[in-house]
Amino acid sequence: MRHALLALGLLAAPAAAEISLREATRGLTLFPCELSSLSCTRLTLLLDPLANDPDQTIDITFALSFAHVESRGILIFAVGGPGGSGLASAESYLAAFDPSLSDYMDIVFFDQRGTGPDHGLSCPRAQASFDTTDAPLADTDAVLTTAQTYVTDCIAELGADDLLPFVSSTHAAADIEAFRQGIGAPKVWLYGESYGTQLMQTYATLYPQAIRGLILDGVVDLTLDAQGFYKTSTLAAEGLLDATFAACDRLATCHQDMGGNAAAVHDTLALRLQEGPIPVPLTLADGSREDRLLTGAILETNAFYALYSPEGRAEYLRALAAAGRGDLGPMLQLGYVNLYVDPETGLALQDPGWFGAAFYAINCSDYGSGPDGPEARARRIIDEARAFAPDVPRLTRAYYLERVACALWPYQGPDQRPAPFAGGDWPTLVLNGTGDPITPMPMAWSVLDHARNAYGVFVEGGPHVVWGRGLSCPDRIVEDLIYDGTLPAAREQLCEQDFLPDYLPLTLTDPTEA
Repeated sequence: MRHALLALGLLAAPAAAEISLREATRGLTLFPCELSSLSCTRLTLLLDPLANDPDQTIDITFALSFAHVESRGILIFAVGGPGGSGLASAESYLAAFDPSLSDYMDIVFFDQRGTGPDHGLSCPRAQASFDTTDAPLADTDAVLTTAQTYVTDCIAELGADDLLPFVSSTHAAADIEAFRQGIGAPKVWLYGESYGTQLMQTYATLYPQAIRGLILDGVVDLTLDAQGFYKTSTLAAEGLLDATFAACDRLATCHQDMGGNAAAVHDTLALRLQEGPIPVPLTLADGSREDRLLTGAILETNAFYALYSPEGRAEYLRALAAAGRGDLGPMLQLGYVNLYVDPETGLALQDPGWFGAAFYAINCSDYGSGPDGPEARARRIIDEARAFAPDVPRLTRAYYLERVACALWPYQGPDQRPAPFAGGDWPTLVLNGTGDPITPMPMAWSVLDHARNAYGVFVEGGPHVVWGRGLSCPDRIVEDLIYDGTLPAAREQLCEQDFLPDYLPLTLTDPTEA
């Protein structure tokens, strides 16, 4: 068991800002953002900083929220993914946080390379096909074909791949620093969620002189290679899925809806899908009915995505209960929502806030897939997955398929991992939920144990990413730190949230009525 230690010796940053963002940006050209009510500014930067070719540039757009009352600091916000658009997310994030955040902090969102309308890397047709196609581990050729088809079709769908070699987290960190230098180089607060913690650790390591404080929410342990990351996260997810089924069994309303053991209902459906996709009749908006295919890939995606939050767990259990009663429509519809597929047409949609090809372009640039050629790398990953599969029987795909696609991606990252994040003279706040399936608690503990002046705030039963999710305990600790410089009372603090919220029973239990 880990023990909370009293925090000693670190003086927090003063509450007053060095300079407000409004003052700092007076020399920049501002214009209304297209995706929010904020003010935007655009920097033209070198596409390849090493080549130093002035004819090869990229425009990076930053959205600015000026403090309404008094600026107590500038907070630069990195969203998750990789592939999330900071500009598209800005309004919803600001609405989710306590209003005091907009009152007392200047906040900067940005679209990093590969995201956003200007240079977003997205291939929705290839992505939807990849995400819904079964690639059983027992069939090596099927796995290789599915992954290679995605890589080939995605790059073809992009139409141009000039940006692909220049989208790593190191490139993005240099772009953030160019913005900070452009506003007079004030010390800034950094907030990263999920992948954003990867980016912000990279930035803080490269530019420690820039930091006033760092908040890492749903933290990535950068010392893990791709195999270590996926092993850690998939093991955690498998355990959380077991816990979700067990929670349903203990809850009378859920157990009654399920008509038996929740894990057994899931496993029975998964076994049916191993034999092939199941046609599901869907009623469309015009009243017509059309058969669509529920695949094992969709079931596994729904199960994994459900684990990100208590609400997601309950939603998945309701779809599973309906499936156990013979109605597969809710499970298919949930997959369409998770994978951004139009239920009317069955075709992929372009999510303005998510750029799927950027996920691979950035991740494959940050992590190596090992030596040898692409197919040899991919086959080695498949062999590893077969040995590991007994430990994660329900979520095996989550361990190997993204890695195989990265092994076949045309641009590879370094195989050598960075040293543990060291922290700095400023405070680092590590936030994590114990119910986090993708950046689970072992990653948070690793970062906390190695970083100087670091504090952990952990939410028992909590989701992936905890600040601004309506949880007063972590929110108060974060806000006291960034508003007033008040350090956490202990090196580790534990907050609580229900693992599974109130379960809403099914109202239509007859498939013909549903």
